[in-house]
Amino acid sequence: MAAETSLYLRQHQSNPVDWYPWGEEAFARARSEDRPILLSVGYSSCHWCHVMAHECFENERLAALQNRLFVSIKVDREERPDVDRVYMEALQALTGSGGWPMTMFLLPDGQPFFGGTFFPAEDRGGLPGFGRVMESVAEVYRTRRQDATMVAAELSRALGSGPPASLHAGPSSSSALASCASAMVASADPVHGGLGGPPKFPQAPLLEFLLARAALVDDEAALSTVGLTLERMATGGINDQLAGGFHRYSVDERWGVPHFEKMLYDQAQLIACYLHLYLLRRQKEALETARRTADFVLAELRLENGGFAASLDADTPAGEGATYLWTEAELADAAAAEASQLRHLVRLDREAMVDRRFVLQAGRGWGEETSSSAPADSLDRLRDRLLQVRRQRPQPARDEKLVVAWNANAVAALSQLGLVTGESRYGEAAEVAARLLLGAAGGPQGRLPHLVEGAGGRYPAHLEDLAHTALAALQLHEVGGQELWFDWALHLARQADQEMGDSSRRLWFDVAEGQDPLLRVRPMGLEDGAVRSGNSLMVEVCLRLHALTGDMAWMERAEAALTALAAAAERVPAAMGGLLQCAQLYRSGMLELAVVVPGQPPQHLELVRSARSRHLPNLAVAVGSWRDGQAGGPPLVRGRGLVGGDPTAFVCRHFTCELPTSDPEVMLAQLCPGEVPHRQPFGHGGAGGSGETMG
Repeated sequence: MAAETSLYLRQHQSNPVDWYPWGEEAFARARSEDRPILLSVGYSSCHWCHVMAHECFENERLAALQNRLFVSIKVDREERPDVDRVYMEALQALTGSGGWPMTMFLLPDGQPFFGGTFFPAEDRGGLPGFGRVMESVAEVYRTRRQDATMVAAELSRALGSGPPASLHAGPSSSSALASCASAMVASADPVHGGLGGPPKFPQAPLLEFLLARAALVDDEAALSTVGLTLERMATGGINDQLAGGFHRYSVDERWGVPHFEKMLYDQAQLIACYLHLYLLRRQKEALETARRTADFVLAELRLENGGFAASLDADTPAGEGATYLWTEAELADAAAAEASQLRHLVRLDREAMVDRRFVLQAGRGWGEETSSSAPADSLDRLRDRLLQVRRQRPQPARDEKLVVAWNANAVAALSQLGLVTGESRYGEAAEVAARLLLGAAGGPQGRLPHLVEGAGGRYPAHLEDLAHTALAALQLHEVGGQELWFDWALHLARQADQEMGDSSRRLWFDVAEGQDPLLRVRPMGLEDGAVRSGNSLMVEVCLRLHALTGDMAWMERAEAALTALAAAAERVPAAMGGLLQCAQLYRSGMLELAVVVPGQPPQHLELVRSARSRHLPNLAVAVGSWRDGQAGGPPLVRGRGLVGGDPTAFVCRHFTCELPTSDPEVMLAQLCPGEVPHRQPFGHGGAGGSGETMG
């Protein structure tokens, strides 16, 4: 374990357990000694993974038993999401639920036959002790091998059954999408927000689906649900009120007491959610939350090479979440002369306490103004003072693993935020991180890895790495105008489709065929977890590439996937928010914006920034430069000219275009005909559309 690059695996190097990393050596030993395998899967910022490690894997007696009965393999789920997905699906098939730490028992050939999640050292709270579980499983393997083999065979058949058969003649209808949205709204907490009861997770893919409906079909109920949820999250304890950044989830219904790890993927997704809410509602607090979350990412998760770390741990030597907790006396002492201002900055709620200390919540709700005695600069100074005190405490460990998919998601979010606000630090950080990924791939025609290590990478890219990076590259093309980013997105999409597309040309596997011979089942993620599924991401890539290229093959791939998954998405919408968002884009129709500039970008930015002053999730943007009497760039811009020699916009629907214009207000009116007055852009008023079209 000491030689592994994974922080999670290195954390177990001193265990008395004889751990192996995932690989042939462990399987060969299991076969030669005819012993079952104990597979333990977790990640470095997982609190209960640490608890089980302390209780069980550091226990000399239990470790000796484990070493005698099993060959033990430790896997970092963030490093090997393909391994995690296969065995998590098996666990869910066995027990109906899952989670981490995941503890699976396998035949020597890797087939699972029993499993669970957290096991305590001794019987406790209705859970069997780990020692008793190990002895029982080993006894079954020794004396009832046929039963274990039968269970393993049944699981393998179920997991290898392939994608679902389509029950639909086409993608989800508009009425089906409305029903899915209504079900989500009905499930929402009407007081505290959130889709369902505690524990409450951000569920960003579902929020983005509802935001897309609010933007595209004027679904006010969807917008209100998202607005309440994001406001309560922003003002609750799940949001770090001092340094910014969201914790993983809240254990209570009020968003007051979080599970304290901070994940890069949550920050990236929530930056986008708050930005999109701002564009729909113009609530300054939503934009400020997006900014503060992005600033946390830049301050706390950015690595020396410009990429972003995976997470901050929930635990410290002083206990879970100890860094973030305060007593009233500690707060007053830290605030010193400005203690009287504390109530304007933070609120203490006795229902949001851990170990008799408070989780800080916002001192005011959205729309509530502070008193004249508490100006913003005074509150900023007070926040800085409290942060200085907090930094003297033991700090959570940072997992510096650089996951390509999560970094690409952060690149897209930071780039969007920089475009809308005009604040260069976000866009510059996004481009540095993107160029790091591009370098790790070996250039725009190279092969992207799953993890970036040094100047290269480790493990081949998974579907979500390719799809997330393709979407991030399209976002960078929109902001910077360079054709390089469009070309890279196209290459990544083609690679994903060629190497991971299934034989029916409907869906995509998570990995290329034969990527890991030790995995008996090729994983295919269809449902969202904390992040969108690779299949939903690929559908969005296909929709956007069709809009930018006119190549019908991309639309056919999107339609095939939407049709294949329509029944599942309508049956369990809460598990497929990303796919429903794509279905909404498909039903609403994509908007195409071609921008031609004389010379080199960024002369296009005024037009693109005006277009992005609205939340238009179905908008695809192509930028080209006018050189030698023609426009170069993505196919959408080729063959187009300039109006009066100025940067020129062409707004199109289904490749039928409005009259070209150099006026941002005219362009905006073409994009948003009949716009309601309260949704105004930065510095632009509403203008009427021309109503004229051109082929």
